[in-house]
Amino acid sequence: MMAKSHMVVGGASWVLVAAAAGMDPLDPQGIALAVFGALLPDIDHPQSWAGRKFRLISVPLAALVGHRGVTHSLLATLACLLAVLWMGMEAMATPLVVGYLSHLAADTCTPSGVPYLWPSRRRFTLNLCRTGSAAEYGIVTAVAAGAAWAAGVPVEALLPN
Repeated sequence: MMAKSHMVVGGASWVLVAAAAGMDPLDPQGIALAVFGALLPDIDHPQSWAGRKFRLISVPLAALVGHRGVTHSLLATLACLLAVLWMGMEAMATPLVVGYLSHLAADTCTPSGVPYLWPSRRRFTLNLCRTGSAAEYGIVTAVAAGAAWAAGVPVEALLPN
């Protein structure tokens, strides 16, 4: 999926989780962390948002494992969580991980799928849409609208300008 799609799905996922947990679903810090977490798995692609921001990590990582490898796995999600906890930023952990997992779920909708159980080469896919397609935008809009409805917030709050 495209970066904007990951941003919307990450923010929508956090809004839904926060509302379910009795927290403010529109807390800007929680949404920002979830959006950042939703962009983070693509650090393995030097042309992605995360790849451009963290080139010292992205370029060697892409050369070693390629795109949608280890960073698109449950192992990487756990490593991200442990790194945030190790740095003493417990309050950041939940929205960041929710965003990270939302990225994996969104990429599961594409034909390439996601290697959740890396280093196993098996990829999980629902094959619902191609990256950048009208179907992708339809799915993302439905996710945002559904999360907004379930959390009781205006859908405009979840869509990028």
